[in-house]
Amino acid sequence: MEARVGIVDYQMGNLRSVQKAIERVGGSAIISSNHSELANVSHLVLPGVGAFGDAMDELNKRDLIVFLRDWALTEKPFLGICLGMQLLFETSDEGGSHAGLGILPGKVARLEPNPLDPTFKIPHMGWNQVESAQPNDPMLSGITGKPYVYFVHSYYVQPASPDVTWLRADYGSPFCAAVRRGNLLATQFHPEKSQRDGLQLIANFLKL
Repeated sequence: MEARVGIVDYQMGNLRSVQKAIERVGGSAIISSNHSELANVSHLVLPGVGAFGDAMDELNKRDLIVFLRDWALTEKPFLGICLGMQLLFETSDEGGSHAGLGILPGKVARLEPNPLDPTFKIPHMGWNQVESAQPNDPMLSGITGKPYVYFVHSYYVQPASPDVTWLRADYGSPFCAAVRRGNLLATQFHPEKSQRDGLQLIANFLKL
């Protein structure tokens, strides 16, 4: 059965690139902020680029906050991407203190400069390796070794429980690059921009 994916539209991010990646691996996808349309899909994706506080305001304007929380409780497949990952947590320090969706316990903090490394820059932008915290990770089926994926971010998540950390990366110091709880997955990097390995990860998500 073909996965039918709903991409949450709240005017934050390049939604079409996510849609094209899903279609490329055999899924179908709609871009919508309409509750009734999104309620009828099999998989949900929350992408995002921009500021945390603005994103929460846009979700609130579209009355999507309760919908997203309720979806996460159903155990139906849910993928957060970049800012969409950060929004899953309780709070963020970006531009002050902002409340998030609170689906996962923890917070979002700014990457800290490394005074011993003059090449260290914020935002963290470009290709970096990730490593799974799980042996024989089924969500990395078809992906070998420690794949390179594409990041663009100045903030990162700090889960309250290490149990939800799925992938780790290193930029100045180790950080959580992706989280997973059951069928809820989220990546700080952009799988839709991460070429073959990113597309394989999306394909694996669609099989949930």
